[in-house]
Amino acid sequence: MSMDIAIATFNPALHLDVAASLLAERQRRDRGREPLLPAAFEVPAACRAVIEPAFAQSGWYGVVASAGRECVGFLIGTPQLFPPTHFLASFFPARSIGVSYQSHAASAGREYDVYRAMYAALADEFVRRGYFDHIVSIAPSDAATAEAWASLGFGRHSVAALRDVAPPTRAAADIEVHPASAEDAEVVYALAEELNLHHARAPIYWPYIRESDAASHELSLGLLNDPANAHWIAYEDGRAVGMNTFMMPAFLSIMTVPEETVYLYQGIVTQDARAAGIGTALLARGAAWAREQGYKHIGLHFAAPNLQGAQFWQSSGFKPIEFGIRRHIDERVAWAGR
Repeated sequence: MSMDIAIATFNPALHLDVAASLLAERQRRDRGREPLLPAAFEVPAACRAVIEPAFAQSGWYGVVASAGRECVGFLIGTPQLFPPTHFLASFFPARSIGVSYQSHAASAGREYDVYRAMYAALADEFVRRGYFDHIVSIAPSDAATAEAWASLGFGRHSVAALRDVAPPTRAAADIEVHPASAEDAEVVYALAEELNLHHARAPIYWPYIRESDAASHELSLGLLNDPANAHWIAYEDGRAVGMNTFMMPAFLSIMTVPEETVYLYQGIVTQDARAAGIGTALLARGAAWAREQGYKHIGLHFAAPNLQGAQFWQSSGFKPIEFGIRRHIDERVAWAGR
């Protein structure tokens, strides 16, 4: 750790404006590498507005880094507590802290030392509270920031990606693709279960928390009943073999989402029907619907260790815009009598 970096606890009354300026500077640098990112967040006032919600979350904690009289970084973590009945229970640890895309920044050229120093202080506070899973969202194009976090033991967990709404360029299967309604809820539930089972297999190994099924079904039914969303199901010989579901981009950071973006929430082809062009047929129909609705971009998430999913989505034109990185700290450190 560079000896000229001092760490202090984040105080919104003292540090919010300088944090907003640092975040706006980071967005300008990120947009220089990825022009799809919204230009609105190159302005400190807009960044201030997206930092502030962290302070409304119970248990938040943050730090700022200074070099001499200059503030060179900030980092804010918030507890994430997912009971097994939550629809996200299979995707995140039950007890973790999250550092969102808009909750950190470091001055250009100082990323390595600043992030390492800030994380040391932030992690010490949260480990003391018993939070051993830490998840951070970063820009894929920011190599300096990625290197800092990798040096701290973080590995890639999830990927958010974008593509335009142009038709896929590769061949699609000649297969029936139909819109789904609430009457097709059981079909949607079964295909969603197929997706969860895929995530539970090697080398992803995400848990499938069955207690969350009711909440997942409730969410799916709500999406099916909202005409602003779309569910497309592929059928082969009368059997449902794939699905794409579209909704508003609620799970993407506002700092990464261009205007007129729709979110592909669930994309699945059954295990016995993959590599036959069915996924491309579904994406082609979904992209056509998105164009008809006036959307310009489609966003989604996939698990970083999802071999088939990563290959399919990226070869279909989706470009990473956000990485979720994760570190699990061995709980036995609590026995050390620190």
